[in-house]
Amino acid sequence: MRSFASRIDRVARRDLACGLLFSTVALAGFFDLYTNPQLLDSLGRGPDPGPALLPLVILSLIMFGGVLLLLKGMAGWASKRRSPAERQTPDAAFSRHAHAAALLASLLVLPSVESWLGFMVAAWLFAAPWLVWLEYRRHAKRRALLVGITMAAMLALSLHLIFITLLGVAL
Repeated sequence: MRSFASRIDRVARRDLACGLLFSTVALAGFFDLYTNPQLLDSLGRGPDPGPALLPLVILSLIMFGGVLLLLKGMAGWASKRRSPAERQTPDAAFSRHAHAAALLASLLVLPSVESWLGFMVAAWLFAAPWLVWLEYRRHAKRRALLVGITMAAMLALSLHLIFITLLGVAL
């Protein structure tokens, strides 16, 4: 059975390799995009962003994910130098993954709730529990409720202002 330190080393190497792969693929895509003058000329002309917008957005997301994986790998590599008491236990890592799975599940439910309740209410109902939970991890329960509910309302109102009022997009 492998020790916890060797597992961290293996996970850190995997994160570094995947981050390097994603970043390299994104850099190659950016190079290809920026060396195609016909595609690049269509970007930013009037209200129609052109066919270059979608590859630019996707490549940016791939690059962002690659950089995050690289940073996570470097942090994991550095954590093996810490004492065993300072390292994260596998149970804490599972808990973090369970929260991420719950977030993805709530994102899948959001569109059907939005069509039933409307955008503003659904956005608030989605954001409030997550913001309360994120704040609860750092502060007391009363402060977490106040900050989470307030930030969720501000988020829903900001999305309404940006998309419906300023851009005229029907949500």
